[in-house]
Amino acid sequence: MEQMIASLGFQFEKVKTWRSQSIWKSIFYVAIAVLFANALVYGVKWMGQPEVDEENLPSFQITEDGLRYEQSFAFDVPVLDLSVMVGEEQKTDVRQTLVLMESGWAFKRSGVETDLESYRTLLDFVGRSDVTERDLDVLLKELNWFYPIYVYGATMFDLILHFLLISLLALAGLGFRRFVPIRYKEAWTITAYGITAPLIVRSVIELLPINVPMLSVLYWATVGIFAFMTIRKIGDD
Repeated sequence: MEQMIASLGFQFEKVKTWRSQSIWKSIFYVAIAVLFANALVYGVKWMGQPEVDEENLPSFQITEDGLRYEQSFAFDVPVLDLSVMVGEEQKTDVRQTLVLMESGWAFKRSGVETDLESYRTLLDFVGRSDVTERDLDVLLKELNWFYPIYVYGATMFDLILHFLLISLLALAGLGFRRFVPIRYKEAWTITAYGITAPLIVRSVIELLPINVPMLSVLYWATVGIFAFMTIRKIGDD
């Protein structure tokens, strides 16, 4: 707890004294922090998953021939950070969007869009010959089996990404060896504690209905600056 508070407060003088600790302690810290943050975010989203009221939805029908609808609308699936848009694409703050258009569907994630696909692939996935507004609530409930798989995969990817980028930033920190006596293990430990404040801020943002452009870049830039400032403090000794 003391280490978390010190790193959260950017207390570089204290953080630099931890560089000689076992690297396994630092690895454990990263693992617990990332796993807890993901469990909190996905847990809150899962509990807040709304039910779709098909009685208030505009009528539409998806068949292999295409999409027919009365008016465009959208609904969210928070646990997947997904917005499903029927008819036309709309502005949204979620990370992923499934856009259902007259001639086909497209999936977007963080600005990257797939090619327009035919509805046959989508209907094969849900195991139906057609989909209407009356089927949405049932379909979403049938997807309950997929949510744990998605959450597990997303959490493991986030954890592996943290280990990889911390390792790369620690490697970059060795560039200061000409001025500061530091080993790779020490640079890794210092960088690992740099995730504390960005991880908390990221978790809060993910639970709010807002979208911060280039959040990942800002996240890892903050971690890099934290490591740089701590290594500078070692050079002041």
